Amino acid sequence: MKIKESQYLKQENDFQEFYKKSSKVLPSLKKFAAAKLKLAEKEGLIDKGFYDANEILDEVFMDVFKTYSDDIDEKQLKQTLFLKTILKINHKIERENQFADIINIDTILKDEMNSLKEDYSIEADGDYIFDEELDDISYKQNSFNPVHFILDQPMEMELTGKLDLSDISLVSDKNRILFGASFYTLPPISKTIIELYVFGDQEIAEIAETLSVDKKTVQNVIDRVRERLEKL
Repeated sequence: MKIKESQYLKQENDFQEFYKKSSKVLPSLKKFAAAKLKLAEKEGLIDKGFYDANEILDEVFMDVFKTYSDDIDEKQLKQTLFLKTILKINHKIERENQFADIINIDTILKDEMNSLKEDYSIEADGDYIFDEELDDISYKQNSFNPVHFILDQPMEMELTGKLDLSDISLVSDKNRILFGASFYTLPPISKTIIELYVFGDQEIAEIAETLSVDKKTVQNVIDRVRERLEKL
């Protein structure tokens, strides 16, 4: 058999094995990518409808397949696909520097964990607002449109359900705005942990392995975000 034919057959076999393993991850990966893009659109980081989850995942799969070998098991492949998707989307929204060095994620998270302890201030009408976030969300500026912070109801339901926030009332627009603003202004890596946990259907151990951080750190982030949202 000619060398080129042999190489072609090997590549074909590798792709079939790659597709077989990755297809099991595709539903949760697609759900995660679509949710992350939608959240970025709501934040105004990317134009609405400009990026498509399927197209981004096509790029991710091509990138991962280039370095694929048949000794990679399904667990490793899943971690790689999720991490590549995070990097790809953050690159699209020009925030790749947050994830440029995965080794530093643990260090960055320590700072983020402290920021999740921020106190609330109470406005005259009784609403709770994060002290450090007033400037970040341009709350006092004329250009601020609070409706932008309202999450889609399916996302609200997934967040409240997965984080066990059954006591939160999201009936009024005021509460929905506050809930959305509280989520959108989470520190970036902490938000990614929540996105993986809620929209990516990943377990704590999987998130820790995907982001190369300690399981206890991931659990602490989830607990503190839950506490933060429960105060609303």
